[in-house]
Amino acid sequence: MDPEMAFADVVLFPQAQPWDVVFDALWVSYSEFWLVAGAGPGADIESAIPEGDAVKDNGEAIGIPTQISAGHIAVALSVWEAPAPDGQGLLLGTARIALPDREVTLVNVEGREPGPVLVLPDEGEHDVKVWRLEPRNPGDPERYDVRVWLYPVRGRRGTA
Repeated sequence: MDPEMAFADVVLFPQAQPWDVVFDALWVSYSEFWLVAGAGPGADIESAIPEGDAVKDNGEAIGIPTQISAGHIAVALSVWEAPAPDGQGLLLGTARIALPDREVTLVNVEGREPGPVLVLPDEGEHDVKVWRLEPRNPGDPERYDVRVWLYPVRGRRGTA
């Protein structure tokens, strides 16, 4: 499955363009996956297990619930230089993650082979919003739009 093609019927960014975006396809089980700091291994995902239909964070990982208990999903993971504009679909919530090395990636319960790593322009705490989009057609994968930006936003930082 080409994850970028899963979003071919949607204009993800009509108002503004992200600083960078990667697309990923992964197998999920237990109705969840995570956005984690770094390249993935070693993140504490157990304390970020989502409850219900909302994201849950623990500082180094964000748990994202899926509707399917097991199957393929497609994800658009983008980074923004300002607060991201709203996406489409069902908003699953906002969370915060600390990124000491400017990298984030997506992982599933099994840890899977490394997926794409999104390198951000800045390290530090970042806000994240997640939307679930309906599949394009019956039998197509669920789709997720994950948007990341620096917190506090540049330009709002205090100066001495």
